[in-house]
Amino acid sequence: MLLAETGANTMTTAVTSLMSVVSTVMTTITGNETLMVFFCAGVVGIAIGVVKKLRTR
Repeated sequence: MLLAETGANTMTTAVTSLMSVVSTVMTTITGNETLMVFFCAGVVGIAIGVVKKLRTR
C-alpha cells in the first residue's frame, strides 16, 4: 500500500469517527430539553450579535 493510500484511509476513518461523535452529541442534545434550551440560547445569542454587527456597518 502506498503512503498516500494509507493517509487517505486514515483521513476517511477520522472523518467517519468525527461524524459519529457529532451525531451522538446532536441526538443527545435534541433528546434532552435542558440541553436543547442551552444550545438554542447560545445560537440565538450568536445570531443577535451578528445582526447587531451587521446593522452598525
